[in-house]
Amino acid sequence: MAGAALMAVMLVACSTSYNITGTSMQSFYDGDMVYLRPLGGDDTKAVDSCKILHGKFTMSGAVDSVMCVRMFFGRSGDNIPIILEEGNIKVIDLNNAMKVEGTPLNDKFYAFMTERDSLMFLLQELPRKESAMILDGYDHDEILRELGEEEGALRQAIDKLETDFVTANYENVLGITYFLVLCDNAYNQFGYPTTTPQIDEIYGRAPESFRNNKDVKQYMTLCEGK
Repeated sequence: MAGAALMAVMLVACSTSYNITGTSMQSFYDGDMVYLRPLGGDDTKAVDSCKILHGKFTMSGAVDSVMCVRMFFGRSGDNIPIILEEGNIKVIDLNNAMKVEGTPLNDKFYAFMTERDSLMFLLQELPRKESAMILDGYDHDEILRELGEEEGALRQAIDKLETDFVTANYENVLGITYFLVLCDNAYNQFGYPTTTPQIDEIYGRAPESFRNNKDVKQYMTLCEGK
């Protein structure tokens, strides 16, 4: 179910081409293959592939419809999301963290992910902050109150960032794909198809074109038990 919910989402068909150039600082990737696969897992049929030589790789081809795919690096299982769309797409290794840029949807998606990752980092730092406060002699109730407020504010900020991202991209592949990510997270958390207040808010405000997407419709129908 989780994999099925994240199948590739496509837009209106057109006849265009993509060009991907990439660099990797990881020497163990050299001579290995790079694969573009539709969302859903590393066992799905590759859309494109090429070999990494001297830390560089290139691939190009026709893109009949915009889609979100994942780029897998050899047999390591390492992968990153890419919006396969018309234009020159650059994959850059920055301090062992891959970034994709060069086309409108990729730029928009990675700007969102950078902001989200920054908030997630602050959230993950709270246990370390708690340990430091204990060593500094803070009262237990004071620690709980301060960190509880900080955690609540961060989770609210992440929720708003994600919701705003999806609603701002209702009519393109970014909104649908990330909405399905939220659905997949809910499924994995509870073990069955269900919604969250965030999912309900996004879906409740969505236009018919979004609601009628086959993967969105399938998941929401499962949630309703139909």
